[in-house]
This record gives sequence, structure tokens and C-alpha cells, in this order.
Amino acid sequence: MDESTKKNIKLDTDDRESIVALMDELGSEIDDTIYRGVNESGETLHISIFPDKISVLVFQGNGWLRRSVYHRDGTSEEIYEGRWEQ
Repeated sequence: MDESTKKNIKLDTDDRESIVALMDELGSEIDDTIYRGVNESGETLHISIFPDKISVLVFQGNGWLRRSVYHRDGTSEEIYEGRWEQ
């Protein structure tokens, strides 16, 4: 694992300024840098940070994959990508 994936980041999805600051600091056009974490529900997260958005893939406890995307302009979306567990 490359050192950049070990960096501790705090993602507060209710704080647009902190989301934009992460985009400015860590945003990359390359989508192979993934920050791994765990949310307050104990679900595994894969976070990718781009200059214009942050994408969070959540391996939900109910077996579904949910991708939440937070855009620089403050809009967000949720996409259900199928099941990770049968």
C-alpha cells in the first residue's frame, strides 16, 4: 500500500468548506488513490478525492454498495451499484 493511502483524513459531509479544502489539498485526476476508512456504523469506506468531487464507496452492512458523490458546488448524489455480498 502506498503511503498516500495511509493518510488520515476527516470527511465531514455536512461541512462544504472542509470538503472543498480536501479537494484542493488531495484532489487528483487519477482515481487509483483510495483512502480507506470505517464510518460510525462500522461499514468499510473507500474514498477517492478529485479536484471537483469526492466519491465515497460504502460497503453497507445490508450487503449493498452505495456510492455517495459530493461535488465542489455543494450538490451531492447517491448511487446504488449493486450488492457486494450475497
